[in-house]
Amino acid sequence: MSIDAQLNDLLPSAYAPYRNPRDYITGWTDRIWINRGLGQINDMYAPDVKVHTCYGETYGMRDVIGNSIQKMVAFPNRGGGHDDVIWEARGDNSFISSHRVFNNATHTGHWTYGPPTGRTWFNRSVAHCLVRNNVVVEEWVIRDEFAVLEGLGIDPYVVAAELADHSPVLGKAIESGEKASSFAGVIADPVVAGISGARPARYREDSAMIVRYFDEVWNQRHIDRVAHYCNEAVVCQSVRMRRSMQISNFQMEVMALLAPFPDGVIEVRDIAVHESADLGTRIAVIWLLRGTYSGSPVYGAVNRAPVNIMGVSHFELRDGKISREYRIFDEISVIAQIIKHGNGWKSPTAIAS
Repeated sequence: MSIDAQLNDLLPSAYAPYRNPRDYITGWTDRIWINRGLGQINDMYAPDVKVHTCYGETYGMRDVIGNSIQKMVAFPNRGGGHDDVIWEARGDNSFISSHRVFNNATHTGHWTYGPPTGRTWFNRSVAHCLVRNNVVVEEWVIRDEFAVLEGLGIDPYVVAAELADHSPVLGKAIESGEKASSFAGVIADPVVAGISGARPARYREDSAMIVRYFDEVWNQRHIDRVAHYCNEAVVCQSVRMRRSMQISNFQMEVMALLAPFPDGVIEVRDIAVHESADLGTRIAVIWLLRGTYSGSPVYGAVNRAPVNIMGVSHFELRDGKISREYRIFDEISVIAQIIKHGNGWKSPTAIAS
């Protein structure tokens, strides 16, 4: 399936005046963040846009623009590479776009984390946007925030403790999946339809393969099945800029996330597949890991806190197997949930002392 064939699923009005959905996403992102055309956010987002994050839900344009101004002042040289845009049609005038960005910036202005440090940070993030009638109506945002704090030399546990007191990350919506939360409900068959809506009847085989990968390797703990789903030279790019190569190291990255949450179960909540001549076949997956902090004390003293981890994986396929995975989730959100639960929790620093 070529990129031109996938464009046949959409009316040109879905991404006009750009050539295709990838140009639509990268073009207006640059206009807002590189050219600082903040007012154009009003043109690109619906007035009642829903933004889902690992910390709760935001509705409407005021918060989107206000937060963007603050971030631009704190990190005026913020740059980023458009690593990839994996898009798929959602009807003839809508599409889902999973936009992966490699970010870097120097902290020269005041920000949520305090006064300027003069230090530079690097991370990856994904904006998973539902575009309908040429505007973004819903967005799921996942960032590797631990990498930011690590780069700035700021204790992530201090920041997570502050979020535990003030952020909606620990509200009932995130704990129980109420209302429009990113964690609400259960997806019956993500191959057919996910949180972004019904999928086109194509790439079902590749999509089903990815769902089986999560079920067998992650949920059934058949870690040896990594060799069945991945190429021998598979690469995993994960949080805190970790990079692992080959089957055995890929297996360790899977187990490293499960070890603190040994009862964890992953649910696939959205899938988008795109194929292009330059980048081949890629699959974007929004997933949710539910578990309790009852295993390895990676994030301080174990306290059996219930944890919801919203994450995203971008897979690159070669010869029907996974050749690369970009796996992103927000550890600060995880730590905040653990801290809020209390029950004897102590930070790794406190334990060490």
